[in-house]
Amino acid sequence: MKFEDLAGKSVTIWGAGREGKAASQELARRGIAARIAVTGTQEAPADEPNALVGEDASAALAASDAIVISPGIPHTLPEFRALKAAGISITSLMDLWLNEHHSRVIGVTGTKGKSTTASLIAHVLDAVGVQAVVVGNLGVPVTEYSGTDDRVAVAEVSSYQAADLTVSPRIAVVTCLYPEHLTWHGSFEQYVRDKLNLVAHNPAAVITPTEDSAVASRIEQVISGSTKFSDPSDLNITVTPEGILWGTSLLEANLIPLRGHHNLNNVALALAAVESFVSLSSEQRALAFDAVASFVPLTHRLETIPTADGRTWVDDSLATAPEAVVAALETFANQPVTLIAGGEDRLVPWTPLIEYLAARPDSAQVRVAAVGPAGKRLAEELGPTGAAVEVCSNFAAAMAFASEATDSPVVLLSPGAPSFDELASYEERSAAFRSFAQSRFAQSREVAP
Repeated sequence: MKFEDLAGKSVTIWGAGREGKAASQELARRGIAARIAVTGTQEAPADEPNALVGEDASAALAASDAIVISPGIPHTLPEFRALKAAGISITSLMDLWLNEHHSRVIGVTGTKGKSTTASLIAHVLDAVGVQAVVVGNLGVPVTEYSGTDDRVAVAEVSSYQAADLTVSPRIAVVTCLYPEHLTWHGSFEQYVRDKLNLVAHNPAAVITPTEDSAVASRIEQVISGSTKFSDPSDLNITVTPEGILWGTSLLEANLIPLRGHHNLNNVALALAAVESFVSLSSEQRALAFDAVASFVPLTHRLETIPTADGRTWVDDSLATAPEAVVAALETFANQPVTLIAGGEDRLVPWTPLIEYLAARPDSAQVRVAAVGPAGKRLAEELGPTGAAVEVCSNFAAAMAFASEATDSPVVLLSPGAPSFDELASYEERSAAFRSFAQSRFAQSREVAP
């Protein structure tokens, strides 16, 4: 759906979060009248005093010609399904914006790695002389990108945002797919369908990791024959034990400021996306390599916290799926690690982590501090493997266990679950971890000779 399709219609914005407010402002700027509806038990936010709530909100939604839905509204809600069944047009700010700008957009989605990959793409584009801006799920509303903008927009697209799209970006990147947000989507299969809706509307090119045949096979079922489907190796970009090889040029792994093999794949995807959008000269490829080497990693993603206690404290608070925990542990292969894992239990299977630990040659050197309902279930499932696991009463107890009861040189917060059982967000969980790690730093200085 396009913005102009809303003109003269009864329009309701469903949700008053960040994206709902951005939609309200953008529609008002375009002269399109729209109400804001907040359903469920939520109250109208203080900065939206005229928002409709409760029965008034539901009545407005039912009487609408079109609804602009916020990403936080699950498609599993009976009210959503009823409105859809009634034939009411449902769109989103991402879809409205993308219909207007898709020819200048590189879209990035995936269960994990999309923020890093999107940021890398924009960073490399800027370095080779193509101005770029990151918009979407990473924090900048898509409406920051205006109709007269000549920059390339790199849009990080969540599964929530992809679900309602009717158009694809010019270039689409899919980093990986594994179970996440199942409550919102209803099932893993629906999650995949919603995620891959990003690539289902004739993008010029879709890029996936070289090593992930499962993702490739799913995408092949969705795209049309006119879409060029490739992976970085098709563009002579390969991940090797030594680093990233582009043709005959090598960017050594020790020059890449990102930990882990999975991040080398993200670098390869970013370079392939840039090459697909604007074919680079050999001089520009050298600049692209320089840009990767100068990239500043995003916070909460395998980020080392400065301490002086002789141990490495690593904040990977955004790792909210078991597969992401495996990638983090693999970064510290052959090193003793204390892993802090768990949180809110969404009943996502821990199988990938359990199988990884069972196969890891030095698994006895991995100590697990399990926290929250998800951690308790992990401990129960790890029991038969013989892995060393301690069930901790809360997050503070898990950090104390890691600090006082283990001497692993690496303390890794890679929870594999959301924080909502105890903490408000992954940022709050990260802040607690950092504060504790840095208190170790302060204590070490106090006792130092």
